[in-house]
Amino acid sequence: MFVCVLLPLLALRAALEREQNRLLEPIALAPQHDGPQLTGEVSPAAHRLGVRPGMGLGEAVDICPELALITPDPARAAQIWEAVLARIESIGASVESERGGEAFFDASGLERLHGDLEGVIAAVSEKLGPSFLVAAAPTRLAALALAGERADAPDRESGSILPPEEVAAFLSRMPVAILLDRLPGPVTETRRMLEAMRRLGLKTLGDLTGLPADAVADRFGPSGLAARDLALGIEGPIRPRTPFEQITEWLDLPDAASGIHLEGGLTILCDRLSARLRSSGQSVRTLVLEARLLGGGSWSRQASPRQPSTSSAVLRMLLLPALEQLPRPADRLGLRVLETAPQEADQLEVIHRPGETRRRRLGEAARQVRAAVGESALMRILETEPESRLPERRMLLTPYSTE
Repeated sequence: MFVCVLLPLLALRAALEREQNRLLEPIALAPQHDGPQLTGEVSPAAHRLGVRPGMGLGEAVDICPELALITPDPARAAQIWEAVLARIESIGASVESERGGEAFFDASGLERLHGDLEGVIAAVSEKLGPSFLVAAAPTRLAALALAGERADAPDRESGSILPPEEVAAFLSRMPVAILLDRLPGPVTETRRMLEAMRRLGLKTLGDLTGLPADAVADRFGPSGLAARDLALGIEGPIRPRTPFEQITEWLDLPDAASGIHLEGGLTILCDRLSARLRSSGQSVRTLVLEARLLGGGSWSRQASPRQPSTSSAVLRMLLLPALEQLPRPADRLGLRVLETAPQEADQLEVIHRPGETRRRRLGEAARQVRAAVGESALMRILETEPESRLPERRMLLTPYSTE
């Protein structure tokens, strides 16, 4: 049985800080300055008035003129969620969490420790408090849907476990929109596929599972088959995160800094982080540059060196271009390590395979381009109908994949 832990509206709660009572008002999370102009998480009051996450700002304001936009604080949200994951792991769970506010773990190894499945859920709820939604089911998707349904239940303590014999019927009545963040590939492609399903009359997961697999593959491709597998309850095992020591470095800037002053602060942080990594025998594989902005809110950018490194110069060169995207001056700058590796991370190949080496390097380069510019920045030309007289039908632009 998989246990799902949800903290609804994590990003919005983090941005509000001490003004949590504003969740009763029609508010929404403002978009990042360099991102698409779409609303983020919305309060229940705004949701009742018709505002939805991912809606264009102009449309949202037209629907709800009194809508207030809240400056996002991703750095604070990440810190809150990291503390939550540590609390879940304190009961002995191996946690998988691919996005903030949502975590899964396998309860089979904990039932003996806490008595039974209900004891595991009670232990998690006691650690986290009443703001969290906890539910268990044989699949991640079912547990997520069950936890989401409990958000509107008057008694959150009831209906937290879904028996295996009820999974198929439970998933069959779920809307296909629940698959939006569950499928591999760019979110825009998934959104387009789900919209096509809706137009074809596939409103629920039961409608999708009622189609033959070859028909789904012919119309929607690999993403459609992945969606059908999830609707049927076919999922892989839990992929828990690797435990690691949280390594962070912060620097308070005396005045609101920008330009060359921020570069100097980044140099100091990289030197400090490099010294800590070398003393602990580790190197950084993935890290986040964070800044607390003047006037409220925060900004963050994730980066990965081509190879695990402890070099201050390499880290500075990697992170310096990101500072140019800072929307306004900052009064605090920080570095947070997400993934580490041993200092001697290079491994020699016993058998030299040039083709495999080239494919791996291309995949790493593609991953770094996507991380720096976005999913839609790397495309490939796919030949579809070479004999067609229409140029737009001969070739298509599709997302580049290394698989």
